[in-house]
Amino acid sequence: MEVILSQLIRLEPMNKGWTTIKKSFQSNVIPHKGDIILDSVWKADEEPEVVSVEIHYQENWCMVHLKPEHLKTDDPAYLKDYVKMTKLHGWNSTLETD
Repeated sequence: MEVILSQLIRLEPMNKGWTTIKKSFQSNVIPHKGDIILDSVWKADEEPEVVSVEIHYQENWCMVHLKPEHLKTDDPAYLKDYVKMTKLHGWNSTLETD
């Protein structure tokens, strides 16, 4: 099954900027609410919790929503830099970073 991880990344306040990052992979294991996701993008103490899971059995995929990341800044450049860093770890976003 294709597992799609999705996390909202937002500035403080949110109206200053936000995006969603996603990463997908094939797995026979479906995460559950409350699970902690490990990935090279996060430090050991920053690993997010799964807050919800949507499973689409007919199309063989599931969407795993992670706890949002609140960046403690209102600077849109910081959001772009954060997204650039996640892309180095295989994540995708629609936010223009160039």
